[in-house]
Amino acid sequence: MNSKPEELIVRPANNLQEASDLWWPLIRDLGWNRSPKDGPSHFKALRNGKDWHLIIPKSSGKPEGCVCGFTYPNKTGWVGFFIVNDAYRGKGLGREVWKVMEESFRESKTEIIGLDGVEEQVKTYQRRGFIATALIPLMSRSSLKIKPLEAIDLDSDVKSRLMDIKTVDGSVLTKLDLEYTGLDRPGYWVDDGIQHRKDTFGLALAGSSPDQLRGLIFVRDCEEGQRFGPLYAETYADAKALLYTAMIHYQDSEGSMIAEIFGSNTQARGLFKELGWESAGLDYHRMWLNGKATKEQQEGGKGVQGMYATFDACAG
Repeated sequence: MNSKPEELIVRPANNLQEASDLWWPLIRDLGWNRSPKDGPSHFKALRNGKDWHLIIPKSSGKPEGCVCGFTYPNKTGWVGFFIVNDAYRGKGLGREVWKVMEESFRESKTEIIGLDGVEEQVKTYQRRGFIATALIPLMSRSSLKIKPLEAIDLDSDVKSRLMDIKTVDGSVLTKLDLEYTGLDRPGYWVDDGIQHRKDTFGLALAGSSPDQLRGLIFVRDCEEGQRFGPLYAETYADAKALLYTAMIHYQDSEGSMIAEIFGSNTQARGLFKELGWESAGLDYHRMWLNGKATKEQQEGGKGVQGMYATFDACAG
């Protein structure tokens, strides 16, 4: 005899504290190597919690699972943080919160939806209509204190063009991010956005005018050290200069380094290997609903040519 289905409430997060009280303990238990400081950044990008869908069993009266359905202004979207507390797994909670997220995507007329899934979840997402189009290898590196980095003489023109990402207008960062990913994410790169957190560091490579960039790299703290990405650049040499300089910035850090590599860029893994990075033993599968990816991440797109590291599995 089947037990009576759990009575559920699915709704947006009322505030950051409510979302974080569920999200951060689960993230730590799952070993995803993030930071609690990411919570406010994601909350802002999720339209101040409107797209942070919580699932609340009436029996517990508190959030026990969630899924984040990022809806970006250019009708693209991303699925992130599809997680449920252990005691409530296998009871259909995920199915119910997923339905609400899908309805939210329909209401916002989102046309392109992606996600990064681990191998164990690929078939689950395939049943929901997602098709894998690329690999996102996870790569890591010991700190420079443990594993020193050989000095590199940077091109003088490149050195003169490097600038602190905190000095760059948020709209310019949003534009570059869009050019490489096809995801329009001003919620992250607004003028008081993620790049201005005290735990972050980044570099931009100036182009021919103040509103143009040749590339950027962004780094933020995580539990075990620093998380590198995104890394965008027009050339391999530019990408190497950005990555090298960012790594040197953390030469006194005790923590390790980790990055999610865009596997469709055939030069990406080689760049990180050249600077001493190794496979972390995990690949994400980049999947798109009905196989419809942004043009930037398809063959011939700017992302395939110059996205070396992605931002985050949770947000694309």
